[in-house]
Amino acid sequence: MFNYGISSISRNDIRYAREKGLKIKLLSYAAKVNDNTITSYVLPRFISTDKHLYYVDNEYNGVVAEAAFADKQFFSGKGAGGHPTGSAVLSDISANSFGYRYEYKKWEQGTVTNYTRNHKLEIYLRYSDEHVPDLFHFDSISEDFKSLDYKYVIGITNLEQLYSLRDRLPGMDIFIAGTGRKIQ
Repeated sequence: MFNYGISSISRNDIRYAREKGLKIKLLSYAAKVNDNTITSYVLPRFISTDKHLYYVDNEYNGVVAEAAFADKQFFSGKGAGGHPTGSAVLSDISANSFGYRYEYKKWEQGTVTNYTRNHKLEIYLRYSDEHVPDLFHFDSISEDFKSLDYKYVIGITNLEQLYSLRDRLPGMDIFIAGTGRKIQ
């Protein structure tokens, strides 16, 4: 799974989000690409006020699930702090002592047999080195901004490209966040 932390976030990224009325949240994403293929990643993402996740803060977690016959559903609850964390750890220890393994049932049933990183997504990329955007092989760019101390681009790239760069990302002065825009 692609996991890019938010440790390189800057005041400019936060200012950008505030100016647009957005919050930056670290989100995981998993979805079916077709009948037997899934994709997934973890990436900071801009969230707008019209999304339930915008209002999930502090020790609370939120999940948005979309099902064939149930449409979109939102669940929220405590996910951190002494009692919730202790409960989760105790549950994991208990499950381990009985040999229980967490599983993805669809995988076990054979309905999902493939995982792909060939997935397009729109990202915000803040950078300092002029050559950095070239590494991301953007299919298209919808926004490009440059000033003396702050540069960013918003464009469509492939998850596979992000994976190919993942060992180099920690050494770069960059911040990546998904925009949340669905790419067809």
